[in-house]
Amino acid sequence: MSDVTVIGLGEMGSALARAFLAAGKSVVVWNRTPAKAAPLVDLGAVHASTVSDAVAASPVLVVCLSDYAATTGVLSGDGVAEGLGGRLIVQLTSGTPHQARALESWVAAHGAHYLDGAIAAWPRQIGGPDAGILIVGSEALFTVAEPLLKLLAGGLTYTGANIGHAKALFGAALAYFAAHWIGFSHGAAICEAEGLDVGMFGEMMAGMSPSFAQDLRHMGRAIAEDRFDKPEATLKTVSADVARLVELSHDLKIGAAFPSFAAGIFRRAVDAGFSAEEPCAIVKVLRRV
Repeated sequence: MSDVTVIGLGEMGSALARAFLAAGKSVVVWNRTPAKAAPLVDLGAVHASTVSDAVAASPVLVVCLSDYAATTGVLSGDGVAEGLGGRLIVQLTSGTPHQARALESWVAAHGAHYLDGAIAAWPRQIGGPDAGILIVGSEALFTVAEPLLKLLAGGLTYTGANIGHAKALFGAALAYFAAHWIGFSHGAAICEAEGLDVGMFGEMMAGMSPSFAQDLRHMGRAIAEDRFDKPEATLKTVSADVARLVELSHDLKIGAAFPSFAAGIFRRAVDAGFSAEEPCAIVKVLRRV
């Protein structure tokens, strides 16, 4: 048998297969569009013409499709599910904790084993020390799969048995990065409107990264310990600053959707009576529906 089968050959799936090949592993690949397998075949992979053949070829199946519905659709196709018995499925597709738990139950019902994961890397980083992958599921299964999965990411991390936690942590990180990308882009729009070099703005923000790391650790501890009473800057002060960002955006005639949204959240927290607390006390209103 081959060492591993990779199902799904988009940018990320192809990067996973290349990392296995670069490490000298025998790799079988399958994709709904067969042409995507050609570059990997040139590197030494074997292209399976059917999903059933791909499943039969290896004891470990690494799946990286568009979503969980696609994974279930592929694995429940004609004759495929019957061949899953004894296989280890490592699901690296994006999704939600609920979807991860549902797929684990489906996989177990078909006699297979399951690990769920979340990739924290760009495709170009896969196989290198900067790539991160979170894996959850049975610790015994992870121990067996670890040498193989370590080939994908220097930052491979086991985060426990709860099968929904990889996707929960990924979602938590995505919440931060969504604001990060929008916030930087809004700052770039401000710079452009004032004739400032956006590249210089990027360098300035990068130079502040050590203080950002310190603040992230501080917020994590404050929220975990429910300790918001000794702020260096109060929620009320920050709320007023963000409100002025809305005014600035209007003055510069750029979109104000992002700062208006942020100002609304801070205003809710002030109105709820948290104005003298840490800025991250806004979590108290974000917890509510």
